[in-house]
Amino acid sequence: MISLLHRKLISTKSEWRTDPTRRHLPPLPSFSWPAPRPLPYRGTALHIRPDASVWVAHRQVAQLHPWQPVRIIRNQRQAHYYTLEDFHLLLHGPNQPAELPPVRLIDLQLDRS
Repeated sequence: MISLLHRKLISTKSEWRTDPTRRHLPPLPSFSWPAPRPLPYRGTALHIRPDASVWVAHRQVAQLHPWQPVRIIRNQRQAHYYTLEDFHLLLHGPNQPAELPPVRLIDLQLDRS
C-alpha cells in the first residue's frame, strides 16, 4: 500500500518565462498523508510497479522502502504549456515508526527557460 500526494501546476510559455513562482513548488510545511492505495499505481507521469520501483518517462528514478518518504519533482514542456508536478510518496509496511525520517528529494526538473 502507498500514500500518494500529487500537486500539478500548468503554465503558458509566457507565464513560465516571466513569473518565477510558476517554476517552483515550495515544500509543503505540513500535511496528513492520504489514505493508502494498493500497488501498482499508474498515473500519466508517474508509475509505481508492484515491487515499489518508481518510474518516470520510462526510466526508474527510485526504489521505495517502507516508512521512508520520498518527494519527486518534475517539469515538462507540452506544446504551448509547461507543467510542474510534485509527488510525495510513502510506502506502508509493518511496524510503523513513531516518527518518519526526513523526506528524500528527487529533483527531475530540467531548465526550461
